[in-house]
Amino acid sequence: MRSKILAAAAAITCLGSAAHAQTAQTMQHFTRADLESALREAGATITATDTVSQRIDFTFNGGVNADALLLACEDDKLKTKCIGSSLLATFTPDDLQTPEQIGDAINTYNYKENFGRAYIDPDGTISVRMFIISDGGITRANYSRQIGLWFASVTEFFSYLYGE
Repeated sequence: MRSKILAAAAAITCLGSAAHAQTAQTMQHFTRADLESALREAGATITATDTVSQRIDFTFNGGVNADALLLACEDDKLKTKCIGSSLLATFTPDDLQTPEQIGDAINTYNYKENFGRAYIDPDGTISVRMFIISDGGITRANYSRQIGLWFASVTEFFSYLYGE
């Protein structure tokens, strides 16, 4: 009986080591599968994929909408050997918000939050974006952790913009 318990413990240890090895594996490039996996691991639900623009639409933290793209690819059309990922969430101001209030919200976010950058794009859309670069290598665990930290910072942007 004791040998069966020791064998079971050894098997569990090996399984744990295999899972740890996969999350600790260093990626030199991102693939679409890597990005989708990291999004899901960080808590996102993928809602749509666009094969023409290569965009991945997803939601997180109870319904926040965002999208992700692979960037800086060796073959941009096929999206192979990509060293960049971009995450983007956009916001619409309340009807009564002034440009000054919106600017204050963006400035507060950029001052207090470290995972992303808020701005108003040329079309007037309020945006919060983050780039993740794999140049030099990044672990799968670090990739999904950075995405999760961005999710948390975007959730904070709601309070800066809408006072929630």
